[in-house]
Formats: sequence, structure tokens, C-alpha cells
Amino acid sequence: MSIRAHHLLTLLAIAALSASACADDADPGPAARPYLGKWNYDQPDSAAAINMATLELPNGPQRAPQIGDVVYTLEPGNTLGDTVIGRTDVGCTWRFRVDRDAMRLDPPAQLCHNPTSNIAYTITSWTATVSGNHMSESITAKSHRPDRDLDFALEKGARTRTAEADAAGVAAFVGTWTYDPAEPATRRNLRTIRGPGPGITEIPERGAVTITADYDNRITARTSDGCAWTLLTRGNTAKLDPPVQTCPRPAGATITLRSWTIATDGRRQDAALMGTDESGAAFALMAGNLTKAQQTSRIPFSYGRNGIRQENTPDGGHTNQTRPLAPDGRAYS
Repeated sequence: MSIRAHHLLTLLAIAALSASACADDADPGPAARPYLGKWNYDQPDSAAAINMATLELPNGPQRAPQIGDVVYTLEPGNTLGDTVIGRTDVGCTWRFRVDRDAMRLDPPAQLCHNPTSNIAYTITSWTATVSGNHMSESITAKSHRPDRDLDFALEKGARTRTAEADAAGVAAFVGTWTYDPAEPATRRNLRTIRGPGPGITEIPERGAVTITADYDNRITARTSDGCAWTLLTRGNTAKLDPPVQTCPRPAGATITLRSWTIATDGRRQDAALMGTDESGAAFALMAGNLTKAQQTSRIPFSYGRNGIRQENTPDGGHTNQTRPLAPDGRAYS
């Protein structure tokens, strides 16, 4: 074989490998590209029905806040760039097709056994549209229970795109948060406990959570029982990280958290957490609501006329005037 022919075969081989690589890593089409990335649910708004799903229970409809994230990536091997895989933070995977006007679940009925809450459901429709970094979505589904299927609908879903490394939102989480009064009618701040014996009990969730910043986009949440948990924040959402954490308790008992998701706007929190308590019973809080304690920021004292030190009160007044200061800043004797 001549040198020229050998070079030609080498070039053809390189071209074939390049074409294969391009086929495996297809560039998303112009329709799919705006949907790719990580998307957080915005803060639920019950008054406007934004991110408030409705679950048709036997005793009547129940509204449930939606928080958490989904990551959309191009389907591997798709050369047209019009099919997308969505992976939710609770462990389900869904397939979509992107059309000119929207992204839709394809095929239209897909089943997932949610490993986080141990519930199976079939999503029958899921449609999303994008405008810049904001996404609107609507979902219908059937939640499969042992005795019946329950209809689920989210009519006004809203998400915002967020980055994997996002430390800017940490400040909104920092502070002391108190659980709002429980509302049995809406199931707000009701902890459901299963076991260790038969039956299910519900108790109000009470107490406070104090959150401090660690490094980058990591935070520590200290609960009223003395336990400390670490979470990772991205945008308005924080998640337990690592996903399973334990807290030793007296007499050898342990509290285990397997999931904790928080969404906040800096003033209020929506939270969902699941785990095992000290008795070994499984518990879940699916509609947690907390309010941040108001922080009073003031300078404790100031100096008035003639160097008089005066204590500042929260209402802007002054009390407890003390000895005047000499011009060099020392107190007169």
C-alpha cells in the first residue's frame, strides 16, 4: 500500500470516529436547548394557587405544596435533539418530546415508584413551556394506593432555572425559623408516624430550626431536639446532603433523616422531610410551613452631645446615660 493510500485510510477512520462521537453526543436542537438544566419549583403560593397541587382524597380534595427540582438532559443517542430526559429529586425519571410550542411527556402515560416516599404513580400528562429562565408546567397523574387510585393535578406549576454551584441564595436560609401552628384541615405541619406498632398517628410539628451558613452553598440546620443536619442550597431550594444522615440520641437511640427539602423566599419556608424517629417509627412531614424570626438590628449605644454615652433602645430612643467622656475619649474620673 502506498503512503498516500495509507494516509487516506487514516483520515477516513478519523472521520468515521468523529461522526460516531457526534452521533452519541448530539447537540440539542434549537427547540430542546431552552429546557435543559436544573429547575427549582418557585415558592408555593396558596392564594394564587401557584405550585399547589390537588389530590382527590376519599374525604375530599387536598391541596399540597410542590417543592424540589428536576434536571432535564438530552436523551442519549438522540440525533434529532428533540427528546429530553427529566430526573426529579425524588428519584423518578421521565421522557419528553420537545415540539415548537411546548415540551410534553412522551409517551403520555409513564409509571414511577417513588423511592423517597415509597408511592407509585402514573403521570398521564405533563406539559412545560419556557420563557428565558422561567418555566410553566401542568401535570395530571394517578397516585396508586392499595385500595384505589387517587387523581392528582397541578394546574399552575412554576419553576426557575438554577445553577449547580449557587452560593448567592444561602443568605435567605440563614436565621431561626419557627413552625407555624398546625392546621389539620390543610394538613399543614402535621407529622405522620407509622409504627413501630400497628396504625398511623398524626401529631403537630412544633419547635424551631436554626440555620447557619457553612462554606460555599452548604448550610447547617439545628433542630429543637439538639440534632444538626447539613444541606446543600441551589437557588431557593435546599436539600439534605448527604441524603441519609443520623443523629445519636441518649440510651443508644438514633434519629435518621432520609430526605429534607426546603424552599424559601427569605421570609417563609415550605419544607418536606422523611425519616425514622428514636423509637424506630417512620415519619413524614409533607407540608411543613415555617416563618423566620424577625431580627432587630441596632447599634447598642452611641455618643450624644458633649461625649455623653447613651444606650439606644429598639424604638430609637436613648436611656441609661453614663459619664461624659474627655476629649481624648477617656471617661472623666
